[in-house]
Amino acid sequence: VGAFIRFFDGKVVKWFIIGTYTYFCLIILIEVIRRYGFGASSPWGEMTARYAFVYLTYVAAAEAIRQGRHIRIDLLPNRLPPAAKKWLDLYIDGLTILLAGAVIYYSLELIGILWSAGIVMTAADINMAFAQSALPLGWTLIVIRIIQNWIDRIYGAKTSPDVFGAD
Repeated sequence: VGAFIRFFDGKVVKWFIIGTYTYFCLIILIEVIRRYGFGASSPWGEMTARYAFVYLTYVAAAEAIRQGRHIRIDLLPNRLPPAAKKWLDLYIDGLTILLAGAVIYYSLELIGILWSAGIVMTAADINMAFAQSALPLGWTLIVIRIIQNWIDRIYGAKTSPDVFGAD
């Protein structure tokens, strides 16, 4: 299990972020050149880039949580004693998991509706369920990252490397 987690964290997530960001940037660049250079653009390019950005956002959010680099207001936690800070962190993580559960539940309901109704993206013949899958996948990854952080706190060792090697 540990080898799989290290492979997933070190390779799969890293290359997914790099690949998605590269795709997003290239498609936008190509579409800008096509629109202003040739007076025509493809509707699917902008739409797929938009959803690639959504996927990228959720995976990057999960990585920020994993590495403790997400934006948070730390005025109160920095003034607390270490034991109280740990309890506050646990409380915040618990609330995040509750939010994740709600988002996952309702987004899976929406995906079921989109899939059964056969609703497709307006510019591409791709089911909208694929685009909406970013929510449950991203929030599931966020929950996994929170659990990994808990394991690290319990055992005192980091279970996965920093995606971009900044450890």
